[in-house]
Formats: sequence, C-alpha cells, structure tokens
Amino acid sequence: MREPSTDPVSEIRCWPSLVLRAGVCACFAGWAWQHLRWGAPYDVMLWSPGHFGWLARMIGVSWENYVAEVMTDGRILLGVRLLGLFYAALAVLALTAKRNHPLQLICLGIGSFGLAMQAFCKFIKEGEQMVVFVEQGSQILAPWVLILALRRGAGDRRTLGTALLAFWMTFAGHGIFAIGWAPTPGHFYGLTHAIFGFGERAADLFLKGAGALDFLVCAAVLWPRMRQAALAYAVLWGALTGLARPVAGMSLVLPWWGADQFLHEAVYRAPHAALPLFLLLVFRKESFK
Repeated sequence: MREPSTDPVSEIRCWPSLVLRAGVCACFAGWAWQHLRWGAPYDVMLWSPGHFGWLARMIGVSWENYVAEVMTDGRILLGVRLLGLFYAALAVLALTAKRNHPLQLICLGIGSFGLAMQAFCKFIKEGEQMVVFVEQGSQILAPWVLILALRRGAGDRRTLGTALLAFWMTFAGHGIFAIGWAPTPGHFYGLTHAIFGFGERAADLFLKGAGALDFLVCAAVLWPRMRQAALAYAVLWGALTGLARPVAGMSLVLPWWGADQFLHEAVYRAPHAALPLFLLLVFRKESFK
C-alpha cells in the first residue's frame, strides 16, 4: 500500500470517498429505521445482572427493584427512539461531514461506538460467542474509515488498514459461521432454502463452500495479482448477502410488501459491500499511477 499522493482535501469528493460516504450513510439510516420502527435489543444487556448489576448497586437498589422500577419498558423505549433519531442525523452527517469540523467527526465516532454496543448486545444474546461480535466489524468500523479518509485521504495507510481490518472481520466471521466452526445460525439455512429452495444437505454444502470462499477472499486480498478480482467478488457477495434478507422475507401478501420489516436489514449491511468497493477503487487508482 502506498502513501497517498494527493492532499486529503482534494480526495473528499473522489469516487472511493463517495462510496464510503454512501455506505456509512446507509448503515446509519438502516439502524435508525430499526430503532424508530422496531426497537433494539438493549434490554439483553441492561437487564443482565452480570453486566449491569454494578449500576443497581451504585444507585442503592436491589436488582429486582432495578428491573421493575428503574429500567422500565417506557424509559428504554424512549432511549431507543432518541438513539434512532441520532442515527438518522448521522446518516445525513455521513454525506456532509467535512475534515476541518472536529465535532462532526466526533459524532461519527460516537455513532461507531453505538454500533459496537449493538454488536455487544447481539454477542450477549447469542451466548457470548466472540465471532458474533467479529462479524459486525464492517458496520462498527466503517465510520472510522470515513473519519480517516476525510482527515488523511482515501489512500492513506491507516485508512486502508482500518478498511481491510473491517473487511476481514466481516468475511472471516461469516466464514466461521458458514463452515460450522461456530454453530451456524438457523437463519443461514432459512435464507438459503427460501431463495434457492435447497434442502438441508444441499444448503449445508452451499454454506460450507461459501464459507471457504470467504477465507479465500480474505487471503487473496494480500496478493496484488488477485486483489482486484477478490475485492470484486467481495462487493458482489456483500451485496447479495445483504439483499438476501428482503428477498427471502418480503411478500406481496404483507403490508407494504414487508419492506418496513426487511428492507432496512439490507440497508444497514451496506458496508459489507461498500468497504470492499472502496478498497477496490483505491487500489485500482494506485495501480494506474
């Protein structure tokens, strides 16, 4: 990876940065809809004595009173709605943030922390399997990639390193699940059956093959001759796996065809395709210099 040959200011509107802005915007917009329309599973963490027992002790109440009186459903719902509005504002900010406005970049960083907390809640809900958290790497780190791209340029080593780390986390995490090194989530089989009509055996073989390709792509990115092909595949696969949710779930018999239930699940997974596309565009630009 080369040092950027242009000033960061001149790269703010280049294609890689525009792709990155769009991916981060979509991620925050999708999570805003999730929070405002369907809520979020923060109660998994807030009502866990192992993680928030200290708060009950600090305010001097029993755990039972904390759950029954302090952390009421109404208060959680209000907090979730406010966080949804914050994510909606961040979606706009991702498209408009400027490198010389520290407060805007700090807000994007806070948004990344919020996405990490959501991933942590999912981590707790799924039995504290570390791979659950790892797989969310693209969504968690995408705002930081944008911050670094704005501050240092799209081709800076730290920008590319963070983007590669996020890319590896998501694809390796998906590969671990698909191959079965961690228990394969049931919805992997459900999506495969709903889209392709595969039975259990065929779905299992398909997922294991897809998981092996996930690891192959992660390794191929390190080989300059294979890098662009690997990233192109990753863009396609990241987009298809995100779109699989609305394709499998939406139906003409549902209100709004089920778009309000499933479409945002593809939208907030936009970084899964946007980050490899960002990397592909940067590396192609460098290769033609």
